[in-house]
Amino acid sequence: MSLVTWHPETALDNFFDTDSFFNVKPNRWYTETETVVPRVNITENENFFHLEAETPGMKDKDINIEVHNGVLTIKGNKENESDNKKENYHIREFDKQSFERSFKLSDRIDTGKVAAKIDNGVLRVDLPKHEQIKPQKIEVQSDS
Repeated sequence: MSLVTWHPETALDNFFDTDSFFNVKPNRWYTETETVVPRVNITENENFFHLEAETPGMKDKDINIEVHNGVLTIKGNKENESDNKKENYHIREFDKQSFERSFKLSDRIDTGKVAAKIDNGVLRVDLPKHEQIKPQKIEVQSDS
């Protein structure tokens, strides 16, 4: 016969042990900020390059965009606004969220006119082309 010791303070830890279920490294539960890399789509038309990035749950105040030495850097940092002291969390995975992603820009982009907006968790960055880079139509005239 074996004697099993039961500790009520760790009983919930065993109940909520999802590491083995999700095959996640144990130290993941203890990180303060989770860093993600947002997925992007980049398209081009005659006048612009357009970059769209997934930024779920973020607002304009959570995002910082810089252009420096031909590199576009997008940074996001969001903290959950709930009061931690009022809740008795056993697992808290979405307390903070941050990301940073950089893109080397073509010299065809007019970096002084870059604009951005966020809507429904999608960040849209408009990267206008320089005027001299855009194709110009030349009208052909005849003597007759």
